[in-house]
Amino acid sequence: MLLEALYSAEDVFLIDIDDGQHPDTSAIERFDKLPNVYVQRNANIGWGGAGTLRKTINGALFLLGAARNWDYYIVLSGQDLPLQNQNAIKEHLARNAPSQMNYIRTNLVEPVALESLPIDNPSSTCHLWGDRGHTRVYAKPGTINPQVAMGARWLVDVAEIGEKGEVYVGTCDPLLLRRRQTFFQRYPFYMGANWFNLHRSVIQHLRDDPFAYELYDVLRTTFIPDESFFQTYIMHSPFKDRVDRNYGRLILRPGKIPRVKVFDMHDLPAIEQSDDLFGRKFDVNHDQHIVRAVLDRVA
Repeated sequence: MLLEALYSAEDVFLIDIDDGQHPDTSAIERFDKLPNVYVQRNANIGWGGAGTLRKTINGALFLLGAARNWDYYIVLSGQDLPLQNQNAIKEHLARNAPSQMNYIRTNLVEPVALESLPIDNPSSTCHLWGDRGHTRVYAKPGTINPQVAMGARWLVDVAEIGEKGEVYVGTCDPLLLRRRQTFFQRYPFYMGANWFNLHRSVIQHLRDDPFAYELYDVLRTTFIPDESFFQTYIMHSPFKDRVDRNYGRLILRPGKIPRVKVFDMHDLPAIEQSDDLFGRKFDVNHDQHIVRAVLDRVA
């Protein structure tokens, strides 16, 4: 449905599938046959690890070589839908394309002292920290919880266990901690949402920039690095003054715990009043009526 809402022969699409759970992809087979649609499959993806970041970087670099007729790299997930029609989205992006504007949420994160954080797993064995269906996250003995503070995300060392869908989180050792502290003293740490619209010029610059690969090496074993790599990179690049933090996503977090709400029909007024380009999350198993209402609006 997302592809149907956005597809245009003028644009280029990369569908990157998390193949770890062997999903049914028959619904997109007809798109796979189109010359401007590319499909990649990757089973080595686990929540909290660097899998999503690798996909996002590799996808950007792939599209540079695949097509020259795009201006913006727009990152979406399968639970996103457009809230505006194609013309409105393109007009919005084209308005500041000559100045190479980037739409990405970036927030400077204050450092947190490791010794100030409580141990989340004081036992001598790994324990299951969270089961997200496609990923099981385990806390190693003596580790902190990297979600107690934004700055705690680079105080842990994250290991991914391939296609098993397992991620292990442990407190980083003193040598790794020293390296990160030294690096982030020089290049302060930024975070934000991993949904953004980046101008092609950023991807071109990143491809040939040694700092991008050094940053990836520093961040790839931190917690959820896909929410910090592009933010930190851009804010230490020639593009730092070409950032619009209004990244064009309507995301509702109504509870005390700031989890993303899955849209339902009660949220239709907020959607109709929004100027955002895209919304998340939508799920036909949760409320198919809101999905249909949004698709009808942008048809």
